[in-house]
Amino acid sequence: MKTFINPLLGLLLLSSTGVLAQTKATLSGSFSGVVTSSDGKPLSGAVVAVQEVRTQTVTDAEGRFAINASLGDVLVIQKKGYLAQTKAVGDGTAFRVELPTALTEAGDDDIVPIPFGTRKKREVNMAIGTFSTRNLPQIPVATANATLAGRLAGLYVQQSGSAPGADGANFFGRGASTFGPNSLRALVDGVLRPFNDIDINEVESITVLKDAASLAWYGLRYGNGVVLVTTRKGSATRSNLQFDVQGGIQVPEKMIRPLNSYDFGRLYNEALVNDGSQPIYDEATLNAYKTGSDLFRFPDNNYAESFLNKQSATQRYVLSADGGSNGVRYFALLSYFNQDGLFKNAKTDDFNANMGFNRFNFRGNVDFDVNKNLTVGLNVAGRSENQRQPGSQEAGTLLNLLYNTPPNAFPIQNRDGSYGGSAQFQNNPLGILRDRGFTSFVTRVLMATIDVREKLDFWVPGLSANINFNYDIQGTYSSGLNRDYQVIDATGANPVIFRNQTPLSYRSAAFGGTAQRNEAWAGFDYDRRFGQHSVKASLKAQRNVSYTPSQLDFRGQGLSSRLDYSFKDRYYFGFVGGYSGSENFPPDKRYGFFPAVSAGWVVSDESFLKPNKLLSYLKLRASYGQAGSSDIGGSRFPFEQFFARNTGGGGYTFGTGFSATTSANEVSIANPNITWETLTTLNAGVDFHLFNHALTGSVDYFVNNRRGILTPSAIPSVLGKTLVVNEGEVESKGVDLTLNYDKQLGRLSLSLYGNATITDDRVLAENGQAGLPGYQSTVGRIVGSRFVFVSDGIFQSQAEIDASPRQVLSGRVVPGDIKYKDIGGVNGTPDGIVDNLDRVRIDERDRPKSYFGFGTVARYGIFDMLVHFQGVAGRTIDIQGIVNSGPFNFNQESLNRWTPETAGTALYPRLGISDRANNTSASDFWLVPGDYVRLKNVELGATLPKGLLSRYRMKNARVYIGGFNLLSFDKLNLDIDPELPGAGRGSAYPYVKTFYAGIRTSF
Repeated sequence: MKTFINPLLGLLLLSSTGVLAQTKATLSGSFSGVVTSSDGKPLSGAVVAVQEVRTQTVTDAEGRFAINASLGDVLVIQKKGYLAQTKAVGDGTAFRVELPTALTEAGDDDIVPIPFGTRKKREVNMAIGTFSTRNLPQIPVATANATLAGRLAGLYVQQSGSAPGADGANFFGRGASTFGPNSLRALVDGVLRPFNDIDINEVESITVLKDAASLAWYGLRYGNGVVLVTTRKGSATRSNLQFDVQGGIQVPEKMIRPLNSYDFGRLYNEALVNDGSQPIYDEATLNAYKTGSDLFRFPDNNYAESFLNKQSATQRYVLSADGGSNGVRYFALLSYFNQDGLFKNAKTDDFNANMGFNRFNFRGNVDFDVNKNLTVGLNVAGRSENQRQPGSQEAGTLLNLLYNTPPNAFPIQNRDGSYGGSAQFQNNPLGILRDRGFTSFVTRVLMATIDVREKLDFWVPGLSANINFNYDIQGTYSSGLNRDYQVIDATGANPVIFRNQTPLSYRSAAFGGTAQRNEAWAGFDYDRRFGQHSVKASLKAQRNVSYTPSQLDFRGQGLSSRLDYSFKDRYYFGFVGGYSGSENFPPDKRYGFFPAVSAGWVVSDESFLKPNKLLSYLKLRASYGQAGSSDIGGSRFPFEQFFARNTGGGGYTFGTGFSATTSANEVSIANPNITWETLTTLNAGVDFHLFNHALTGSVDYFVNNRRGILTPSAIPSVLGKTLVVNEGEVESKGVDLTLNYDKQLGRLSLSLYGNATITDDRVLAENGQAGLPGYQSTVGRIVGSRFVFVSDGIFQSQAEIDASPRQVLSGRVVPGDIKYKDIGGVNGTPDGIVDNLDRVRIDERDRPKSYFGFGTVARYGIFDMLVHFQGVAGRTIDIQGIVNSGPFNFNQESLNRWTPETAGTALYPRLGISDRANNTSASDFWLVPGDYVRLKNVELGATLPKGLLSRYRMKNARVYIGGFNLLSFDKLNLDIDPELPGAGRGSAYPYVKTFYAGIRTSF
């Protein structure tokens, strides 16, 4: 049965409810009935639905209900712990529905996607997690990735940015089990495709594959983990037309706080004096900065305030339709998204240089039955997106200019309106926005998949053949307008001009980013039941080819097999094996076989443990096996020796001449034994339902061992080249936990949920550790451990410096500098000197050791509310680059520096212009807790009354308001975002939070 969870109920239902379509009818009104169990007992708490947008929860103790429907409508009635039933609305106004008890129901109507197949939830022994996007709020942001944070145990979602068209997020799995690339791969409808640019309404569900039993199917391809993205399909028994409209604003915050010219001048003077130099700003100049008496000669700029708006607009429109008949099912979607940038003063009569992004998406998924045996599915999707940047891709340059230019560098405009500048500062932010033109990048993507399935029951009952082929292509066209401006230094007696002013012209247009990818799967599936025995099997061959004009094709191929057996729908056994290869490895070591086994036992179906009010369902499951990862980074064909011809004037000199000859140089050292990483996984889990299915959850304990991780070989540095070998090993252990609680309290429906993942990753082997003292070795430490000096406060006096180990990280050490501990010397013991031999490995890193999410969904009458939190723990942030940022390394945090007057209470060391290595070296002084809990999403909605909607022939309409990335709770004591600490600094786009409102209607 097609599954869904009504978005208006949110997470109210843990199991999905299928809804059959309304047939043509001439009679409509209120129809009543009663819901009972198979033994005749009335059931309250059941959900009655007609169409997917008209639902009612049975609250009457006698199981009675009444719902608006039309003659011919088909109702679906469901309650957790019972099998769903359908009932057609006939001429009578009252009817009775009996719900048979399910097989110790574990969400039996929940269909869980697996690689090129599906299973009922109770059949799954693997460690996988599934989330229906119908539970996901509709938020007007460019990508849906970040909205998934905290939604699934074992899926760590880290936001990567917030700029228009680049506010996506990265997916990571359980822990950090490798030194190289470790992000999860997104497979859309089973094929490697970008997920970040899909409209979320195209997606039916998100499934995370976490153990070898789920990943071995792919052989050596995706050992880091997989996110299966299943797009929506049509239904033969439902028709629906839906329209979404959303609008919102994005508000920047937590940006770097710049100094005004007066504070900058006096702090710069102080830093010079600390360095033993003379100050350069006299009292008259500082007073002019302070009073603003002459802003042309003594400018006082706040660039961020002058050139960044307080808010920018975002909007999204989606039109979708789905339905069909017995022979054809369809889903179609059109969407438009637009996001403005934050730059002020960017629009001229000739062009708009503000950052911006807009995207059109379309999708058409059609499945049709050619005859009773042959089914053909065709999925076609695409998008056209336009990203705009000021100048010649100068968004980063402009942001860097706004954050890092001294406030007194120049007046933005001179008295005559010309752009201000100087020999040192020849970039003017207003000039970039109004006179550097813009660059536009138009990207077009087409993705097509055809899936053909032929039943072979006439040959072998339960056997079918399947062919799946996809064709994806994309390209980018860049264009725009170009112009340049001059800046004038008018501070002297004679103005000095810098840069060359040029007229407006077309920017060079070009095609780029062209890529093509094909992937084919073909094989057989077998699904047969023999009494109390059930067998499901698959055998498929796969081949993929990726093409870009500037590189050789990337190819891979393999075989995948799967066998699942169950007895009495209680005992489950599974085997998965993947045999695959990659051309990136030596010809004689190109293929590998990766097997995995799994088993499950529904204990609650046993006679000694029948379902009761306390324990409704209990399943034990385990898996063990191997998966591979060819995502090892590095160059192409690392097993080959490559030389490059040098034609750029370098090379070698022979004879008595001084001119270098054309020559060749060694690019890399070949490793003929290079191979993939092998992940061996043990997973043990339990799924349970308690209190008559009110409380449900699962717990997984896992141990991952990854061998063959690439590490640098210990070869002499005199060779001038490096060699990587498969000598690294990491062991990861951890726990995944998921809990859900649902309760019906009269008219109030309440759902509480939470999930968490706790990991511990340890390096068992890594090259380059020989001869290192134990305190500097990575072995035994967490993956990504920090290598730092151990601080011991700040020197308060010269006497304290004289009595401490000698600090040699910089030329001079004076009071106000960071004090470091003497950990070891040449022999690994303290030697009275603090140098590189005193750096230590500590179990701290930027990647969190655990992450979690929790929230609630409540509905009362026509009103509903969603609150979702997300957070991480066991993470540290290095704030050295944040505190020492801004113009010449000063910002508002510099006001908390050490001075003789603040000795003993200062947060940070003294200021300096040069010779600052002692205070900027990597040390635990600059590490702060990066743990946080974020209010990720809040949404309030109201479903309009049916009586009002019937006048406009609408099935449903819901209006709502909400916020995304609203606030965080952390221990930083700094005005930075804990997830994106670099946002609003350096050259990074500011961190933004989104406020939005929308309406969803169905017809």
